[in-house]
Amino acid sequence: MNLKMIRFIGLCILCLMFTKASAQEVYKAEIGINAGGAYYLGDANNQLFKNMQPAFGGFFRYKFNPRLALKVELLSTSIKGDFVADNILYKLNKSVNSADIVGEFNFFDFEKNKNNRFSKTFSPYIFAGIGGMTGMYTGQKIPILGIPFGVGMKLKLADRWNLHAQWSNKLLLADNLEQNTDPTLSTALNNPGNLNGSNIFNNDLLSTVTIGISFDFWETKCDCKSGVSKNGNYKKRHK
Repeated sequence: MNLKMIRFIGLCILCLMFTKASAQEVYKAEIGINAGGAYYLGDANNQLFKNMQPAFGGFFRYKFNPRLALKVELLSTSIKGDFVADNILYKLNKSVNSADIVGEFNFFDFEKNKNNRFSKTFSPYIFAGIGGMTGMYTGQKIPILGIPFGVGMKLKLADRWNLHAQWSNKLLLADNLEQNTDPTLSTALNNPGNLNGSNIFNNDLLSTVTIGISFDFWETKCDCKSGVSKNGNYKKRHK
C-alpha cells in the first residue's frame, strides 16, 4: 500500500467522522398513551376535581419543528354527578369518548441537540383545537363538537422517549351531557336552574389531568450546520 492510498483512506475516515458529528437523527412524529383522571362541570356537578373518574387514551403527534406540533388524541372516560330536586337525589353516571385535533406550542426548543444552545430536554406547552364527543345519549352517532384547550409540561427521558403531564379542558358547544333516555331524569339533571339560553358560560366542560409517555419515530437526518433536514421538511433554528 503506497503513501497516496494511505492518505486517501485517512481522508475518507476523516470525512465519515465529520459527517457523523455534524448530522443528527431527527424524528418527526411520536405515538404514545396516557392515563389519569377526568371530571366534568355542568348541571350535575359544579366543583373542580369533584367526582374524578379514570381516563385513558392514545395520541399521535407530528412535529413541524422543536416549537410547533399537531396532535390527534383519543380519550375514553366516564362522568359522574348528582342533583337534588324535590327531595329526590338524581345521579348521573355515563361513559363518554372523545377525539381531538390540537395545535401545540412549546415555550422552549424541545429537543436533545448539543448543536443548538437553545434546546431543552423539558418545556411547558399550551394547546388548543377542535374535537368531538360521543356518549351523551343512547344511540348517539354524530359527535357533539367542542373546543379542547389546556397546558402541560414535556420531559425528554431519552433520545426517543418522552414524558408529559397535562391539564386538558374540552368546552362542548352544547349543554346536554346530562341527557338520558329517562325523560324524568333528563328534566331533573339538565338545566335545573333554567339558565340555558341566558348564560353563555353554561355549556358543559370535560376536564382531564393525565400523564403520558411517547416514542419517537419517522426518522429523518438533519444537517445541523445548515439547520435543514435532508428532505427539507424539518427546519431547526441554530444561532
